[in-house]
Amino acid sequence: MAVIGGGIAGLTTAYRLAQRGHRVTLWDPSAQLGGQAAAFSVPGGHLEFFYHHLFMSDRAIVALIEELGIEDHLVWLSSKNGFFADGKIYSLAGARDLLSLPIIPFIDRLRLGFVTLFLQKTTPQGDRWKKFERVTAWEWLRRASGERAFDRIWAMQLRAKFGPRAEHVAMSWFWNKIYLRTQSREGLLGEEKLGYIMGSFNVLIDRLAGACREQGVDIRAGCGVNEIKQVDGDKPRFEVRDAHGRAEIVDRVIATVPSPVLLRLFPDMPEPYRSRLTSAVYQGAVCALLRLDQPLSDTYWMNIADERLPFTGIIEHTNFIGPEHYDGNHYVYVSKYVDWDHPYVTMSDEELLDEYVPKLQIVNSKFNRSWIQQHWIFRERAAQPIISLNYSEKIPAHQTPIEGLYLANTAQIYPQDRGTNYSVDLGNRIAELVDGDIARTKADRG
Repeated sequence: MAVIGGGIAGLTTAYRLAQRGHRVTLWDPSAQLGGQAAAFSVPGGHLEFFYHHLFMSDRAIVALIEELGIEDHLVWLSSKNGFFADGKIYSLAGARDLLSLPIIPFIDRLRLGFVTLFLQKTTPQGDRWKKFERVTAWEWLRRASGERAFDRIWAMQLRAKFGPRAEHVAMSWFWNKIYLRTQSREGLLGEEKLGYIMGSFNVLIDRLAGACREQGVDIRAGCGVNEIKQVDGDKPRFEVRDAHGRAEIVDRVIATVPSPVLLRLFPDMPEPYRSRLTSAVYQGAVCALLRLDQPLSDTYWMNIADERLPFTGIIEHTNFIGPEHYDGNHYVYVSKYVDWDHPYVTMSDEELLDEYVPKLQIVNSKFNRSWIQQHWIFRERAAQPIISLNYSEKIPAHQTPIEGLYLANTAQIYPQDRGTNYSVDLGNRIAELVDGDIARTKADRG
């Protein structure tokens, strides 16, 4: 069988299927496996192309790390969160900081605290969270938090994340973000702890790829798939044609690619499944990684609520994993979620840096371009699925209408948001689904 895509979900799927005795070939257009979790070499070590960490509730990926024998690389550390507004960084390490946030009146801080507590206590188990599917985050938060707190905090962060779509994102997305984040706190007033794989997520990716090969998986990194065709017959059979023009016949295809990509690979998808694929909307991401000779701030995760800053967030990695692990270098991610027609997508790296430097001086007035020793700009078209109202009714099933053809991607991870933990969980579940379908087909045909 074929697995298309060598990210965390694809690798996990291939690994689990091979463990069950299936012969698996995995294709990925990049020579480097891992998808959005992949890392590259930087002075002093390795860093992910896009910032990554784990939450204390991330059980699936922790279990995989332990299974692969690399748990000694996993660390759990306190993280310092901040909130930039009015030219100042405010600490947001916990409930006490929220209640002392001076940019809104005390009564509004109390309302924010109650809103956060309510969302934290609404668990994914059961149906209580489903009421959030029917209302936008914009509407619900404005009503629950009050105009002043909403306009000053939530509205600005929704705009920073979703731009012109900010008013249309379902509250179910926002609820899950708050719920997940608070699960990494030790009690209501406790500090947040986050996880990281020392040496970068490549430690997991390389070990998982190695485990796949040990199970017999044929990994074809650096070779994408151009086309999937159904082959006539009484059993599911497909011709997978790769970027080098080679064709291979398989009996199952698991595509761990964005929904529109599956349509490009298999354009004959019937309705109404086809419409579900075309309706999937993704937010792109432009992420600058800066190597500095000194820290920009003392904050790891900085949310932005200042209209002068065009960023979604500033994530100073070396305020989480110290610069001593990177030969004294300081690394800062400057993140911006965008529509794919945004000017940042087509700007040259130098033009983007010219745009960013004066904005970063608002965060730290002492900052200047000479601090930047090196920089990299990364762009990803399908970074964040847009979660619209009644999203559960729009998700395409993993089993497509074509017997033997499956889809597994971040747009199907719901109500949870995309992330490496849920990619592992997705790979586990898809492998179980495919293996079960094969067993049932064999039983039905005697």
